[in-house]
Amino acid sequence: MHLAVCDDNIADRKQTERLLGRQSDRYFKETGERIWIDSYGNVEAFMQNPQMYQGLFIDMKGEDCNGFDILKMLLYAGIESPIVMCCSTIDYKALVEKEGITAPNILFLDKPIKVSEITEIVDKISELDVASAPSIELRGKDETVYAHGDDIICVKKVRSDLEVHLTGNRMVAVLDDIANFYDQCKIFPQICPVNDNGLVNIDHIKKTGFGRVTLDNDMTLPVSFTYRNAISKTRQFVKENQTKSLNRENL
Repeated sequence: MHLAVCDDNIADRKQTERLLGRQSDRYFKETGERIWIDSYGNVEAFMQNPQMYQGLFIDMKGEDCNGFDILKMLLYAGIESPIVMCCSTIDYKALVEKEGITAPNILFLDKPIKVSEITEIVDKISELDVASAPSIELRGKDETVYAHGDDIICVKKVRSDLEVHLTGNRMVAVLDDIANFYDQCKIFPQICPVNDNGLVNIDHIKKTGFGRVTLDNDMTLPVSFTYRNAISKTRQFVKENQTKSLNRENL
């Protein structure tokens, strides 16, 4: 199990590392696996690849960017691993409640950290460490988002970029060509092309008309003659796959 600690207080960071190190010994005896810990004191390094961790322990008090800001960045980026907010001078639980954030992967741990409480947290992370739905990395110029198939509404080419429009009024501009991006989306059967420069998610279609398709974010993309049957074929393909999956579950 791979965990990350992001804390700008050196003493607190080292203490969290020590406590997690002791948990690693216990975890190894119980499961035969080790806990690997990466430690960060700055946001930039921590946010390089947060997707790789099964759990993230956070407490930052910087004026420009604190732990709550990092939490929101992680949720925006689509991180689904447990995010453990270590509460000291900042009451993260109150901030989360105030903003109405309801993400199920947020956990809270009070400082000073007690052995019994961090043991409970590590066990919880281990329970939640299950295979999640497939996702792709959308690396823009200023941000990286990890998107599932259901997150993607549509994609369209704008000059040298692809604008990937996501749920939650998000948009990530990635430097890629449409053919390569569509190839990455093969793990998402609901994505289909509608023209040489555009893709749509059939589950987000609001309505179709002659030569166009409107999505549930009210964007409209043209449907070229070459791809006039792509939406109906994709719907049929998805329906057949769902039927096969149900049949396998009933065996």
